[in-house]
Amino acid sequence: MREFMAVTGLLMFASCACVGQDVFEVASVKPSGPKSIRMFVGGPGSHDPPGRISYTRATLKDLLTHAYGLVDYQQISGPGWLGEDEYDVVAKMPPDTNKEQFQSMLQNLLAERFKLTLHHETRNFPVYELVVGKSGPKLKESVVTENGDPPSMSMSYDANGQAHLKARQQSPSALATMLHRTAGRLVFDKTGLTGKYDFTLEFAFRPGQNDDSLLLDVFGAVQQQLGLRLEDKKAPFDFLVIEHAEKSPPRTETNPIHRSGRETR
Repeated sequence: MREFMAVTGLLMFASCACVGQDVFEVASVKPSGPKSIRMFVGGPGSHDPPGRISYTRATLKDLLTHAYGLVDYQQISGPGWLGEDEYDVVAKMPPDTNKEQFQSMLQNLLAERFKLTLHHETRNFPVYELVVGKSGPKLKESVVTENGDPPSMSMSYDANGQAHLKARQQSPSALATMLHRTAGRLVFDKTGLTGKYDFTLEFAFRPGQNDDSLLLDVFGAVQQQLGLRLEDKKAPFDFLVIEHAEKSPPRTETNPIHRSGRETR
């Protein structure tokens, strides 16, 4: 069981190891070497063996994002090295570990290895809501045939600074997820549309840096080509304030961690 102590109405994560807490069977955390390639594989719900994770060239911000189910780095406040120093993490767990148990295991591992303490706050962040435009949607509903192409969504870019998004049998919710990086904020689907659609979207992904001044930015393209609109909103999110963190020392071997909560060296 994880220990918490209340501080001014907030929850502070206790970094001590506790009897009966969720811990990995085996875990290794070490600074990334020059041959490491950035990759995140394994864990509950993945196609890789669910009883193992391998995160390479992961920053502590990456790890916190996975451990607390965050959706954006803006939800983390702390020293700059949290998003700069990179680590390789390998850990094993029972194959039937669910997502909540996995997150608890990762939280405990980070608390122990990085001497991490933090507290949670609720803060409002700017977001976009994807809504239907005044003239209605311009989406073509998919026709599924027995030998038809499978669902897909891809983004490509050309030398003129234009992005080409092509979607088949996709929902507005999937579009909202795809637009996250392009729009610079989280995008939530508020269209109320529940079907699957085929559509294309073309826009200038670097406005002002291409030769064709007639290219629409993503906001204009979504409205003109899809009959949808991105509205400026704010939404509450869990925010992690890192109070203390130490850079993890080099580790050359994996270290078994028993269910007692103590690490065997």
